[in-house]
Amino acid sequence: MERIVEALDLQATDAVVEVGPGLGALTVELASRVRAVVGVEIDPTCVKALGLALRDHPNVRILEANILQVPVADFLPADYRVAGNIPYNLTGALFTHLFEQPRPPLRIDLLVQQEVAERIVAPPGGWSLATLGVRVYGQPELLLRVPRSAFFPQPRVDSALVRIIPDANAAVAKADLPSFFRFVTPFFQARRKQLPFVLGRKLGVSGVEARARLTVIDIDPARRPGTLSLEEWRRFFESERER
Repeated sequence: MERIVEALDLQATDAVVEVGPGLGALTVELASRVRAVVGVEIDPTCVKALGLALRDHPNVRILEANILQVPVADFLPADYRVAGNIPYNLTGALFTHLFEQPRPPLRIDLLVQQEVAERIVAPPGGWSLATLGVRVYGQPELLLRVPRSAFFPQPRVDSALVRIIPDANAAVAKADLPSFFRFVTPFFQARRKQLPFVLGRKLGVSGVEARARLTVIDIDPARRPGTLSLEEWRRFFESERER
């Protein structure tokens, strides 16, 4: 816990939305270091326990709710951060929900499954659709690895604290994101195939034409989906959209 709190780099002026405070171990640490904390907890039993554990912390407010179904940006009137130790099955949906808030967080620090964290921060060459799904919104960083032995009860996987700072000017316009993800998804569904294979199958163009389309935007047709950078994916998407 001490290492996690240190890695969060909390400031006295911070306002934090905590995802899934549980019994309040991290919440107490946050409350003693920042200006305000809003904890969103779905379990009513935990909500009652939090009321007792945090009764001496007037800067904490606990909401009983599903984090994926509430307007996170409305909880605090000014700039805010998000932190938490989340249920790992929520990772992808939660990131998307936070990124798409009318006022996204200044910073997101979440404890996630280590394998997922490593995939998110991977350099081009090892990207998955999940990697691209985060990079299109912001810059990720793996802050801290947490072994399974640090938890009770002990889970079956190791964890990692990952930080994402949303970009003020995203590489792909928000209005274009649904069509962008519809475009890139088939490539990652055939991630071992070279790009012209999917482009030809997806759009019904010949292999020669598919290779020509990639060459003209300076992308080697022999490459595979996981090797493209965000900028290359943006260029590829915009080139095909204009046809």
